[in-house]
Amino acid sequence: MKNVFQRTVSGIIYLVILIGSLFLGKYAFGTVFLLIGLLALVEFYNMTGISGYTQTTVPGLVSGALIFVLAFLVASHTISSYYLALACLLPVLSFIVALYSPKPDFIKDFSTVYLGILYIIIPLAIMNYLVFPVINEHEYTHRIVLGILTMVWINDTGAYVAGSTLGRHKLFPRISPKKSWEGLIGGTLLTLISALWMSRVMGILSVADWIILAVIVSIFGVYGDLTESLIKRNADRKDSGNLIPGHGGVLDRIDSILFVMPVSFLYLIFKGL
Repeated sequence: MKNVFQRTVSGIIYLVILIGSLFLGKYAFGTVFLLIGLLALVEFYNMTGISGYTQTTVPGLVSGALIFVLAFLVASHTISSYYLALACLLPVLSFIVALYSPKPDFIKDFSTVYLGILYIIIPLAIMNYLVFPVINEHEYTHRIVLGILTMVWINDTGAYVAGSTLGRHKLFPRISPKKSWEGLIGGTLLTLISALWMSRVMGILSVADWIILAVIVSIFGVYGDLTESLIKRNADRKDSGNLIPGHGGVLDRIDSILFVMPVSFLYLIFKGL
């Protein structure tokens, strides 16, 4: 009972922080999601065994922060898009730092550092373009991101309930023995239904757009979850961390959106939204 209470309270606090940041405006959003990205990046580095080497992790964290901030400023039309080119300097500077490292296998460490940035920071940086969308004339709006996040949470809930009650056929037993096809179908159906609700509550996009985003959430959310499960399995970890009592780490909470957000962005870009 104590664990259930702890899980419930920490889950509510987590949701309040995320949703609250979206409603409080662009700077609250930017600050909270930058912090989430850096915390998840630290957890990723911990799982891959390079957390103790400051000559690799510090450049990685600084690079990740700079990429997110540049994306925020460019997406909000605060600075020119040309400033994104500054990110090209990050690998160069990192390798210069690596020259002074006593570790003989620094190449492996730096590969892991930039894999973490690609896996975690880039998808979160892309969210900046979804809160400053073309369809809203690059003005801040929480509606697209909050709608996608809500569908991710609904999908997770539907998959858990359907999988727990009806799950018989394993979806990907090699990586995640608890996931089932029944859970996938249940989560997808509930997410598709929620897309109709999103079109009324959030607006900004058409019903068809919300339905397509629901399909993206249902497919790529699962792959995001499975990918993090594979990373944890390779690291022999049950959770990515323990920052959120009863839920694990920050990366455990955002694994689905790391795949959902980039694909959603690509769809909306091709639609001219």
